[in-house]
Amino acid sequence: MYWLLKIGFFLLINKSMACTIPKFSNLTVQANFSLHHFLGIWYEIEWFSSEYHNESNIWRDFTLKFEFDNNSSQRLLAPGRARLFPDENCFSFGPWLIIANNSAKMILEKKNLNSSTDLNWPYYILKTDYDHYALIYTCVSTNYTLDDQCIEPLLWVFSRTIFLSDEYLNELDDYIENTLCIDITKLETTPHGEKTCYALSSSGSKLYSMSIILYLFLIYK
Repeated sequence: MYWLLKIGFFLLINKSMACTIPKFSNLTVQANFSLHHFLGIWYEIEWFSSEYHNESNIWRDFTLKFEFDNNSSQRLLAPGRARLFPDENCFSFGPWLIIANNSAKMILEKKNLNSSTDLNWPYYILKTDYDHYALIYTCVSTNYTLDDQCIEPLLWVFSRTIFLSDEYLNELDDYIENTLCIDITKLETTPHGEKTCYALSSSGSKLYSMSIILYLFLIYK
């Protein structure tokens, strides 16, 4: 038993040492990316930030809606909606201004159109199947360049509904841990209630209702 524990500990250390934080210039984004299929509403499932957040400051029902800026395929607007506990009403934020260039390697230029400061953060769509999940990664380090390791990464896992099945989530978590070198135990789960901050279509409402039932079942089972 002692030797088994020692070997397990050794493998764990080696795995940790083998993982090197990637440079954005070395990252592989979603192949054959289709911007048109990516547009629309995405619900935040989990996220990572290097900054500490109090529970009371966590935005619930966080949702982004990606749309073209005046029919331009080069620029996206991403207005957002969320709520803070214990408020029942949602608030709006953004819209974020994203330089898309019909590519998965985007640039987050502004998080508020009224801001005079350009962020110019890399905004990479690392993985998506357009219908279920999207993994988005950026870096907020000061004066960051793509050939540097990112010290202050931000990461989002999005879904087309408020629930993402383990079929997709486990695969994404494995990539986050082994490729991006982010400890998945540090990921924050976004709370979602029975009311969304964006209205759904009739077909979306049915899917959303099924997701709510499954989500609550998994939490309380």
